[in-house]
Amino acid sequence: MTKQSVNNSGSSQGPFCVWSGIDFINFVKLMRLRPTIRWSGLYRLISSGILSVSNSCLSALETLVYSRKVKRTKLESPVFIIGHWRSGTTLLHNLMSMDEQFIYPNMGAMLFPSHFLLTEPVLKHVVKRLIPKQRPMDNMPVTWDLPQEDETSIMLLHLMSPYLAIAFSDQAEVYDRFYELDQLTPKEDKVWRDTFRYFMQKLTYRAGGNKHVLLKSPTHTFRIRFLLDMFPDARFIYIHRNPYKVYNSTLHLRKTMFGDNGFAPLDMEKLEEDMANIYVNHLHVYERDRQIVPEGQLHEVGFEDLTADPVGELKKVYEHLNLTGFDDLEKNMQPYLKDQKSYKKNKYEMDAAQEKKIYERWQKAFELFGYERLPSDALIKKARVAS
Repeated sequence: MTKQSVNNSGSSQGPFCVWSGIDFINFVKLMRLRPTIRWSGLYRLISSGILSVSNSCLSALETLVYSRKVKRTKLESPVFIIGHWRSGTTLLHNLMSMDEQFIYPNMGAMLFPSHFLLTEPVLKHVVKRLIPKQRPMDNMPVTWDLPQEDETSIMLLHLMSPYLAIAFSDQAEVYDRFYELDQLTPKEDKVWRDTFRYFMQKLTYRAGGNKHVLLKSPTHTFRIRFLLDMFPDARFIYIHRNPYKVYNSTLHLRKTMFGDNGFAPLDMEKLEEDMANIYVNHLHVYERDRQIVPEGQLHEVGFEDLTADPVGELKKVYEHLNLTGFDDLEKNMQPYLKDQKSYKKNKYEMDAAQEKKIYERWQKAFELFGYERLPSDALIKKARVAS
């Protein structure tokens, strides 16, 4: 098996890692789970442990100041953007976030979910000078105010997230049950629901109320049943993409994220096998659970269609989900669409053996969404696949 060593000095995220926002209690819980630790990742462990003390103090102070107001905040029906990693969820999230009826986690809420209401005015000016200008996995722009994925926040708040794989890539038993959430104990179930709802209330309170929370996380694809139980009026947008392009792009994402945030070298063979299995599982769960979503609360969109005609595809989303405000969104997103024209995707080479492996493992996706297998000449010549 091949090992990918973590290079501390070469981290593409600057001085921060995903554990920088963890509080002390959850840091202790994380250590009790006994993650694999090597010298190469020790500095992340130490820095996160030190920061966890200040995070706990700031969290306690925020709770004292804001908790009563936050708990009284009414939640409007949320919208969840779902789909596999590297399928276009970020693009869709960025576009829809320009509709002012929506609110979402920004960099502060993602990195420091336990105290962002209290500390964001200060942290915004400090952290934004230290974070990279582009996401290391795909060159997408990074700014403090762009929408971010909420699953990182969930993990930092109570650890019940499959993103624990970042620290336990060789111990799937630690995080597997946090995908669908149907194996939680009654106590865990209550903590998960209460924490998630409170986090959404914080986002709503910060925005002044009367707005819909717009969340994007591939992990929520596994939780349609769970989320509908919490929010019966929730809307879902599932985005899919050509599996050939998803494969190498997701592998690069996992290598980058786990390498920049983990505590030990990576077993790339296992990382790839886990990725392939997760894709199959996500497709199985989605195909099963989309049947239970009430009419008018789920819409599917293809990444290729969205990039070819973003205005037209988003209009379909709004019409199908009975969302208002599309005219304002269309106007607001024009500058972003103009900037996207200069965006350069990563490119990967795919040979015949890999093409065959991808098609055989993920054939269901080709059939379900109408993607074609590469023509026979691609089995001989190398094809360049943009992510």
